[in-house]
Amino acid sequence: MTAAPHTSTAPGAPSADPAHRLTLHADWSLWRLAALRSAGMPISWLDGFAVPDCADDESDTRSRETSAAAVRSVVAQPAFLEAVTWQNPALIRNWMGRFAADLAADGDGRLSRRDQREALVAFLAQRYCAKNETIGFFGPVAWARFTDDQAGVTTRGTAGLRSRTLFREHWAVDAIARAFAERPALHTHLIARRHPACSFDGGVLRRPRRRPQPLDPDEAALAAALDRPRRVGELLSAYGPPESAPATARALERLTATGAVLVGFPVPVTDQPEDALRAHLSQIPDEKLRDSLLAELAPLDEAVDAVAATAGDPVALRGALDRLGAEFRSLTGVGDQRAKPDRDLGRCIVYEDCRRDLDVDIGTDLIRDLRAPLGLLLDTARWLVCENGAELERDLAARAESLHAASGRPVGLCDLVMASGDILSGLPGSAVSRVAADFRARWAELLATATESSASSVRLSTAVTAPLVRLLFPAGPVRWRAARQHSPDLMLRARPGRRPQWVLGELHLAVNTLENRAFATQADDRAELLTATAADFPDGRFVPVYPAASPAVTSRTYPPPALDLPELYQYWSWTADEGHPSGSTVLPGAGLLVEQDDSSRLVVRPADGNWRAPLTEVLGEFLTAVVANQFSIRPLAAHQPRLLLDDVVIARETWHLPVSELPYTVDNDYRHRALRRRLQELGMPRWVFARTPDQPKPYLVDQDAPLSLRNLARGLRRSAASEASTAVTFTEMLPAPDELWLAGPDGRPHTSELRVVVHDDAQVTSPLTTPDRTASA
Repeated sequence: MTAAPHTSTAPGAPSADPAHRLTLHADWSLWRLAALRSAGMPISWLDGFAVPDCADDESDTRSRETSAAAVRSVVAQPAFLEAVTWQNPALIRNWMGRFAADLAADGDGRLSRRDQREALVAFLAQRYCAKNETIGFFGPVAWARFTDDQAGVTTRGTAGLRSRTLFREHWAVDAIARAFAERPALHTHLIARRHPACSFDGGVLRRPRRRPQPLDPDEAALAAALDRPRRVGELLSAYGPPESAPATARALERLTATGAVLVGFPVPVTDQPEDALRAHLSQIPDEKLRDSLLAELAPLDEAVDAVAATAGDPVALRGALDRLGAEFRSLTGVGDQRAKPDRDLGRCIVYEDCRRDLDVDIGTDLIRDLRAPLGLLLDTARWLVCENGAELERDLAARAESLHAASGRPVGLCDLVMASGDILSGLPGSAVSRVAADFRARWAELLATATESSASSVRLSTAVTAPLVRLLFPAGPVRWRAARQHSPDLMLRARPGRRPQWVLGELHLAVNTLENRAFATQADDRAELLTATAADFPDGRFVPVYPAASPAVTSRTYPPPALDLPELYQYWSWTADEGHPSGSTVLPGAGLLVEQDDSSRLVVRPADGNWRAPLTEVLGEFLTAVVANQFSIRPLAAHQPRLLLDDVVIARETWHLPVSELPYTVDNDYRHRALRRRLQELGMPRWVFARTPDQPKPYLVDQDAPLSLRNLARGLRRSAASEASTAVTFTEMLPAPDELWLAGPDGRPHTSELRVVVHDDAQVTSPLTTPDRTASA
């Protein structure tokens, strides 16, 4: 039965100028708090791989010797071995651990398959030294604040590690829960719950992509009893007289077989998934069984603690991970590592996140440099998000109409979502790609106003472009609340004798990138982040409950949002998720219908129609996933110069060309001279990031380093041999290695970037009217 309407209101309405934000420009404000991501290892580690003054006709001997020495130097670093042990323990077991031990013993370890393995070490080194990460000690989290009362950049702390925290991968905890659930002795202690996306109302079962199904009396009684999750034994013994238990058991079997009821130990996605499993076990009424199960977890807990105790010792870490793997296999019968996934998932049972001992203040002079350029960019981003929202809503409306015409029934929310994969994909030909082309065409008119132009750089002026921006990118209303926040990645380029220069990395649309759990767990005050989020969303949001099996979900990152506000947010389910960690009521998507309101906009309502919400708001998180990475102001081209807006670099210099135009096939030339010459002919600087189809993320190429060129050539060969796109994109490294401002504990420079949150102050929302979350749905 649908509950009475409930109006979301913030606990303590924020003021017009919330303390967590400062004015950026016009209708935009900036969160004072920003995350600082960085490479965990100094860029100078890569210096040893370079052979800059080796003439083209010189023997390869010197290059090989220099490369080998650089490899030995890097592998001898305990931090490098520790990082590889975390990310690829098989590599340590197979050869790198033995090679490192030989180096420690006599300084002259030998390698079989030398060329391949030395190139791999060089590739891993660039990852740890040149890429800004948020993972473990090789991508520690620090925090920065935009201030009102100082100038420049001020740092406090040693820049080492302030803390290291070990977490368990969700998949590993879930594997333990599943292993326990398969034991016959535990059947009556398992948790039975309604499929979160299914609706049971008036004796009718509604499932995604299925016709409504009447329930027989036993099934209806069981469904009514499952107004909250209950243990199987409780269902069988407490609901109905003893003589009805067989009928109840059969009803449970039927509903479980159809997927309408789920039975097991559900483990919601949180940063402490083991707490949910332990809570399930701790509530088993049979004391002997309960204590026995908890005792089975003890060796695993001890092994996890042993891993945490190895910090800084790669050899001890390897042994502790092996012990942990053995305990895990003994408990579950499952391997202690996942097969290499096609998405960014944790492969080991545990992972580590770290807080760098560094706090940074960004002064008013740097904020002033950023205000007008970033404000103008955000004005164009608002247009992009608004247009995408409108186009997506039109396409969803057309899809809903076709579903209604085909079935003659009201369109279910889950049915629409599942039938709209192409619309919500953002692939070429979709609404998003059409809007992106229009966006770039409008930006082309802005680029035509350049005040300075050369082969390598173009400069725009905010004073000149601002009136044109208002004309080309008129402001409109955003169609979902999360679209009030955007997240630029900003870097600072050190310039001797001058203020640092801002460089835009990426602008993530309609998302707060601090929603990642890695930032939430490494925050000095998580409550500060939650309070800021509540102030930005005083009228609430619709948020789907993401299942752990979703391709978008990992243990460390967004989604689901880590800055979660159960007192403000309304949750809904579209598939078999594990439930919300807070226990909040979650609306079953199969019980929600989509229809047009009086203004012909799509709205979502329950079957009894006692509340309505815009479809784009209910699907807001899905729309964010579509548009988040769509901010691209120029099309791919053979060459695009560096683009500045006033003194802010808003796009780095890039080259995009077919793999076939690069000489990568000559493998007997150790230094890949022809490839290097071609890169130089194209005007590329020494350091560029390459994005090849065989690698999901860009990697650093140093034209003076033979092993770096070898890795590029290998990537080009693999790309040419694949069926994927055979084009490669190069982007200048900016800031360059000699332009970095962040110093590590030993004073050597590290790459870094700020993850910043901006808020669209021009958008006004009203409270959501939704079911009372204290009642059952």
